[in-house]
Amino acid sequence: MSAMMSLSGWRVGSASASKAVLAILFRLIATILSFGSLQKLTRHSSHQSSTMIHRPGRARIPFRRVPLTNGPERPPELSNTFERTPKDCAEVRRILSKAANFPPEVIDIVMDFAEYWACSVTSVDYSVTANGHLAIHGGSEREDKLLLRTEPLGLTTWHSDDQDRWQAPAPTRQLNKDYPQEELDGFVEGPPSTLEHPARKIIFDIVSRDQGWSHDLDSHHTFRHSWTWFEAGIDRFDKGHKPSKDGVESESEVSSSSTKGPTTDDLRPVWPPLKESLTEYDHALHPVPDHMIQSNRVAEHDWQHHHIEWSWTDRADPELRVSEELEANGRGPATGDGSFLRTLKVGDMVTVWGHARFPGWINSVQKVRVQVYWAL
Repeated sequence: MSAMMSLSGWRVGSASASKAVLAILFRLIATILSFGSLQKLTRHSSHQSSTMIHRPGRARIPFRRVPLTNGPERPPELSNTFERTPKDCAEVRRILSKAANFPPEVIDIVMDFAEYWACSVTSVDYSVTANGHLAIHGGSEREDKLLLRTEPLGLTTWHSDDQDRWQAPAPTRQLNKDYPQEELDGFVEGPPSTLEHPARKIIFDIVSRDQGWSHDLDSHHTFRHSWTWFEAGIDRFDKGHKPSKDGVESESEVSSSSTKGPTTDDLRPVWPPLKESLTEYDHALHPVPDHMIQSNRVAEHDWQHHHIEWSWTDRADPELRVSEELEANGRGPATGDGSFLRTLKVGDMVTVWGHARFPGWINSVQKVRVQVYWAL
């Protein structure tokens, strides 16, 4: 293989020099693109302690620290931040292609390193209701509550045809057949993703608390033995069923509306699972380690702001005992490996469920916001 290469009009005569030039260009462009994100990370770093999570493929790049603890008391307001749209990402790709004459593969590397990803934001605010919050009571029929569903991943031109059903849990029906990628691409603004794992990062911001008291004095103000928590689920569109007139679904047939794309009727749960009867969700008694987002501190009167980040490249290093630290800070002990994001496909929706168990336990929810980042 020849060691000679052409890069923006420069001829580099050795492999080592080529690598050096590429490294400088990548770092320069990535720093410019991610300057705003770095400023925000710097501001947060003084308020949050963190633990290292290994991110593969970046041997010469310092690993980004993912905050595992909530830090000292912070006001429960969720600040508004600028998030990039698919149009923003497409424009930056065009500028890089024109100005630097980079091939598409190099542009993908630069933008991914800079974390210049498109983002969708979904939120719910119960502080504006009459009670000022939503109360999920343990030991009742409503101890498992769907709080929100994000927009379909990457489908920026798709819109729900029924807002009431969109805000309700997906019908308790099994997923029979995924929508073909080529059909979903019709709702993608800009170039469709060619990546195996398009979802790059999810940020959860939750303002909540428990009932404010507990007989277990040793657990006060800790996350130990907390029976109020939040979990992340996944919904997906199903193309394999057709509703009949009597409400019973038949397989392998597609309704006329499905030929125009998925509808709200096509929502199916990937997780939480369904019971064998397929008539109701099978919510576990205990928090599920690989889906648990956060639990509330026990017997805490004040509202708590929980800020949690999941990345597709997360790899929990056993030597660092990340699982133990996650659990000690009220997080799912199996959520540090990035598997949840690598499960997501184009068109998938992330759901957030609030849970409470046993009489006397109350999960009080004020605000929930989810930011989903994906690469084009």
